[in-house]
Amino acid sequence: MTDEENGRDPHRGPSPGQTPREWFAGLLRAHIEERGGGSYEELVVATEQAHLRVAKSTLGDALSGKRTPRLETVQNLVTALHHRQGLPGRPELRDWERDYEHLLDLQSDRRTGTRSAADARAASEGRTWPRRFGPLPEPAYSFLARPALRVPPGPGRFLLTGAGGVGKTQTAAEHVRECLLAGDLDLVVWVTATTREDIVAGLAEAAAELTGSTGPNAELTAARLERWLAGTRRTWCVVLDDLARPQDLEGLWPPHSTNGVTLVTTRRQDAALQARGTVIDLTLFDAHESLAYLTSRLGTHHTPPEALANLANDLGHLPLALAQAATFLLDNEMSPVEYRTRLAREGARLADLVPDGALPDGYPLPVSATWALSVRRADELRPSGVAGPVMHVLSLLDGTGVPGELLATPALSALAPHPSEAAARDEVHDAVHNLRRLSLLSVDTTATTTPRAAPDAGAGPVGALAGKAIRIHSLTQHATRDLLDPPECRAAAGSAAQALVEGWRAPQLPVRLDRALRANAFALAGHAQDELLTPVPHPVLYRMGHSLGDSGQASAALRHFRRLREVVDARFAPDDEISLDTRGHLAWWQAKAGDPAGAARAYASLYADQDRLYPSDHPSLLQTRQSAAVWQGAAGDPHAAVTELKYLYELRISLGRAADRDTISNRNHLANFLSASGDHAGALALHEAAWREAEARLGPDHPDVLRARSAAMHHRGELGDVASALAALRDLLEVQQIDDPEGLDTFATRARIADWTGREGDPAQAVALLGSLLVDRLRVIGPEHPHTLGTRMDLARWRTAAGEPARAATELTELLADEEELLGLDHPALPVTRAALADALEKIRHR
Repeated sequence: MTDEENGRDPHRGPSPGQTPREWFAGLLRAHIEERGGGSYEELVVATEQAHLRVAKSTLGDALSGKRTPRLETVQNLVTALHHRQGLPGRPELRDWERDYEHLLDLQSDRRTGTRSAADARAASEGRTWPRRFGPLPEPAYSFLARPALRVPPGPGRFLLTGAGGVGKTQTAAEHVRECLLAGDLDLVVWVTATTREDIVAGLAEAAAELTGSTGPNAELTAARLERWLAGTRRTWCVVLDDLARPQDLEGLWPPHSTNGVTLVTTRRQDAALQARGTVIDLTLFDAHESLAYLTSRLGTHHTPPEALANLANDLGHLPLALAQAATFLLDNEMSPVEYRTRLAREGARLADLVPDGALPDGYPLPVSATWALSVRRADELRPSGVAGPVMHVLSLLDGTGVPGELLATPALSALAPHPSEAAARDEVHDAVHNLRRLSLLSVDTTATTTPRAAPDAGAGPVGALAGKAIRIHSLTQHATRDLLDPPECRAAAGSAAQALVEGWRAPQLPVRLDRALRANAFALAGHAQDELLTPVPHPVLYRMGHSLGDSGQASAALRHFRRLREVVDARFAPDDEISLDTRGHLAWWQAKAGDPAGAARAYASLYADQDRLYPSDHPSLLQTRQSAAVWQGAAGDPHAAVTELKYLYELRISLGRAADRDTISNRNHLANFLSASGDHAGALALHEAAWREAEARLGPDHPDVLRARSAAMHHRGELGDVASALAALRDLLEVQQIDDPEGLDTFATRARIADWTGREGDPAQAVALLGSLLVDRLRVIGPEHPHTLGTRMDLARWRTAAGEPARAATELTELLADEEELLGLDHPALPVTRAALADALEKIRHR
């Protein structure tokens, strides 16, 4: 169609010496005068009254010819003038759109000079510059500009990477739109790059028109575009959207050119691909961006900002998830609170919480399907079939940080069907990185977990993943779980649980790794409780509770085992071994949480039930009776504990179990309660015998022998030989500092050395030793751990003895408040702290 046929005057344009912008500004000024004129302020008011806001500065730039206005600005101004005159309906804007296209064409001709033959042919056919091939996506509704993630002006190649749904396509489209509006682009080629066939078809279409050359071979036609782009003076941008496989671009990459920009949007993070251009990693919205987006979509008239912020948190600040959720809320007239309730409901599927029918912003798939497709693609990469099962397991764990050591455990190595365990570990490692290449997870190399080899891990990928954290978006996990059928969920839960148990078996487990394993275990229990209880409770349910308590959260551990007992009691008979065993774990943490008397009664009740079921020499029966005696002694009756423990010790010896761990434990408890009863000599005799036995078996320098010697020397110290107690502890510490300088046992030895140092008559040195220990315990095990709280109490107590009662009183007052909050008002540690505080205050009064 010619210019005359489409209503356009081909001779209309700038007069000599007039720029295209000045010409177009003159058209706007003439139109304003025809519609009644007015100052800038009056024109701004007119646009506001028409609910089509145009800024005064924008209006000034457009009417002076200083800048090229946006087409939207022109349309808003013309519409506002139409309304100001009181005319019905909307004005006819097609002539203005043609004039605006002519403006862009004139600017392009002015920039490039003479036209090529292809330009002349395009002009004769009514095709003007800028030229576009492929559909440019419509702007996202309430598109949120992110200045920190803008595409540079170019030229160059830019790879927009990130997980599905972070806004890669919209960021690329917004960049193209801005360049077009600014008059900086002559050519846009937008190509869907999910397959090689799509890439070839898109590039071939542009090449055929631009070069005027076609042929039967689409690949050859597509390749001609590279030569045309390399030689043209036109400015161009080629967008390869959603590149699925980097190899699909082999031989088809747009050239490096001073006139061109290539944008690739992709979830792939292959090193070879990223070497092709500048990487722009698109991340999630931050909290402010999420709130701004939801506010623009949903408003705050009926929805307080707090509700929108909570919704954004639940959706993990993923732009696509926010867009689809907002549309779902509007379509269903639902509040964010109702949506969050549905999302958190057991069995909720993401696919049921997206709009029914057309999705917002032209996105082709629900957010859940986006990730499912990526998982399938990762599973196709070598080693084939491993990434899927690995992702199944990871979807049940803590997405904020799965410790890399977990991936090298035998349980997860078994996900790769390779007869060699070492080769299987390699394949699991590679599968993790295949998932990373598809932006389904990230491997955080800044994680603080101390690298440790997993049990039986040997060499291999442990060195690459140990000490790192694997992070996965919560909705990616949710979408993966949605697709698991019951057998897959059981298999994944079993593998994850066993891997956690194996991870906890690692020797000298660092505190940070223990914390990470615990967080992952609780995440697993939240997603797969039924699978972990069928057919019997998995050991991880008990191990995670003990980890929680051992970290200093005894009350939380008690609550965990109470809940576990309720679940077990609902599934198993009272006399079932599982029920009885669970009661034992619960009683232990009842004692550790500050109720030794209640624990003693609980163990006694358990013993009575076991006594009906087990023979009199059954190990579990004897151990329960021992625990009842220990906590009876701890509750204030050491003499009764001595009587019971002595009977049990002699019984075990008579049964030929002298070397059993239970018998050794029995002897240690008996010695401790003899000491508590005032019989230090009897306690010394038992521990000295244990020391000599261990020395005969292991030699004098073995750590176990040094521990036994230290226990014996403790009683010598109580009998007055403090020097021997200190010498034994220092010898033990020397070995521990080499083997595990930040281990809990090492810290405990340092605490005992400080205590004996003070008791030997040097409280100032005790204060110095405890001050250093407190710094290390705060750093390694944290401020809430009972050992840390105990160190604070000991430090203040020795400060009082060293002549600093005022400072001690201040520290004890702060400690008492922390203990009340962390341990509860009934915990036995509180009376000890109050007594120490009273002593410090008494010292102050008598100074």
